[in-house]
Amino acid sequence: MIKKYLILCFAAALCSPAADLRAQEDLGKLYSDSSAQWLDGRPEDAAGALKYVAYRATDTALTLAAMKDLAVLFAEAGKNSEALAHLAKAEILAPEDFYVQFEKGWNLLCLEKDQDARAAFEKSLTLTADPSLVIQTRFALALTEARLSGPAAAVDQLRSVYTRYPYLLSPSAQMMAFYLEKMKKKPHALNFMKEALSYDPRNLQAEIDLARLYEETGFNMPAWQTYYTLYDLDPEEPAFSEKIKKLSKYVKGKAEDLLYWARMAWPAHKNPIGAVSGPSIKIALYAGRGGAPAAVKSFSFIVTSDFDMMDARLGRIFTGRSGVQWTFAYNEMNRLYELRDNSGAVTHTTANNVRIVPKSATAVILIKSPELPEAHGVNRSDKEVAGEVLILTREKGFWLINETAAEYLVSPVTASLSDRNKLPEYMKALAVTVRTRLAWLAASVRHESREYQLCDSAHCLVYPGLQAENDASAEAAKATRGEVLQLAGATAPAEFHRACGGITREGVNDSGRPAVKTTPFGIYSRRVEAPPDGLFCMPEDKTESADVSWTLMLAPKWIESRLNRKYKVGYLKALVPLAREADGRIRSMRAEGTAGTAVIEGPAAIAEMLTAGTLRSTLFSIRPIYRGKFPEFFMLRGTGTGDGTGLCLMGGRGMAKNLGAKYLAILSRYYPYYKVKKVR
Repeated sequence: MIKKYLILCFAAALCSPAADLRAQEDLGKLYSDSSAQWLDGRPEDAAGALKYVAYRATDTALTLAAMKDLAVLFAEAGKNSEALAHLAKAEILAPEDFYVQFEKGWNLLCLEKDQDARAAFEKSLTLTADPSLVIQTRFALALTEARLSGPAAAVDQLRSVYTRYPYLLSPSAQMMAFYLEKMKKKPHALNFMKEALSYDPRNLQAEIDLARLYEETGFNMPAWQTYYTLYDLDPEEPAFSEKIKKLSKYVKGKAEDLLYWARMAWPAHKNPIGAVSGPSIKIALYAGRGGAPAAVKSFSFIVTSDFDMMDARLGRIFTGRSGVQWTFAYNEMNRLYELRDNSGAVTHTTANNVRIVPKSATAVILIKSPELPEAHGVNRSDKEVAGEVLILTREKGFWLINETAAEYLVSPVTASLSDRNKLPEYMKALAVTVRTRLAWLAASVRHESREYQLCDSAHCLVYPGLQAENDASAEAAKATRGEVLQLAGATAPAEFHRACGGITREGVNDSGRPAVKTTPFGIYSRRVEAPPDGLFCMPEDKTESADVSWTLMLAPKWIESRLNRKYKVGYLKALVPLAREADGRIRSMRAEGTAGTAVIEGPAAIAEMLTAGTLRSTLFSIRPIYRGKFPEFFMLRGTGTGDGTGLCLMGGRGMAKNLGAKYLAILSRYYPYYKVKKVR
């Protein structure tokens, strides 16, 4: 009897308001735990927890949040029917919710229920007054109309997107070109594909399609140049190398002079540069993505003072005059290294390392037309340097190492990062950041070789040469000389990125808008919305905003090609994000194909797989857009550049321009834990 009474009391307690509240609290914790599972790279476990919350919660807001998250997770994985099932239940709870209808439309489109998709998108247009959401819906409607009414109807829809919304300029131009080509209007398609690239130079799919359109419309020289650019990005892609060989017969003149590398007839610094003090560093020139210098076969040079050529074993072997062009080259016939005068005559031959030493410490050496036959992804532009140039012998060529005072690099790197801006306080903030970054990089071990401390590629810090500096960068470097950022008394890493898109990795708010919830739907919906108007890193001309907010429409073919070189996945069915950082940046992805699956780990590997290394950041959402059983496109909506750590370059510029902020205020905002110190 007592036992029965206790059971009845326990049941009554469960039915009490307090018990119901505790149950809801437990479901709220389970919902939070599902986000942790999702961030940890367990989307299937997260989906299981979300399903339990969605069907047990009595709190409508919690149920709706769980269902939206489920819809995003299933859509990412290409499980559109399951996503629709949860959206149908969400629609009962919130029939006027824009996102429920918007997502319903996308999933119906992927299931080729095009009439129903159109109806869902049209209904979503009646549920929002937000201009960005309206335009995103019209972009989706354009893809739907292409299937229902043909490419001409899609082009008509896309025109309104193209003319009204700066954040979809590149993908809308790309898709207009895609549909114009189907209408057999290739010249028009070609023009729009060029537009797509002008608004987003990192739109790799547009670059690939542009090369093909150039070739098909008979523009063979531009086709060769564009395929060469693609080959430089992805040298293992056989389609690009084959096209280069096929189109090379149309190349007239020296191939390297017909590409995008800058050539200089004479040093930009005709007068001696200012003397500086401070530590010297060795920087590897013409380095690739991995930071190793490429093997140079030959280069020409001009020194603005008389100079000595010093042989590592023999000592001084030659004294040259200023203002005269010389060439140093590797001779494959005898495997020796030759110094040639301006007429091509050999003046000295050696098998040893050589050093170019100007007689004046304030002279400049211009390195011209370097020949790098086996290099890829290396900027071969001419480059001015201060100090000395070491020529280190290697198999089939040599390395070029510049030994110079670190301070000489501050002004040109500052100028190259400023993107033509010359605001004094912004330039000062950049100069301090660059000086600190150089010192930190030089002190860290980043390369296998001990012949140099830094490289001139993005692996360390891109160094374009002294010719890149301008009056504003030189003044900023001079005004802040000796100033560096310190953390706990030591040189700080001083990391930076071009645009954060709203919030940096450290949580510095660049827009005044609160941080998004790190849930599947939270990350996805923020990528759909337009950036806020008050964003510091937004350029004045919003048509140039691709670094802040970007969208890519990637055809599976090229992703499959890169994946199958290593993993053999077959035809792609889905690309599923797995682990993410706390702010939503993707750390790993699963590629699912007809022949198998593969997990891609790390930002660099993800960028290489998706876009041959051109991906701006891993803060993006991904949606496969299916046509039949396979995706026609993978749609990536992303924010910002780099890893979002440290100084937001465009944000600092915005603070200086719009707020009149001084350089110390800019630095203290983006580096809240660093102190500016003046050191000897």
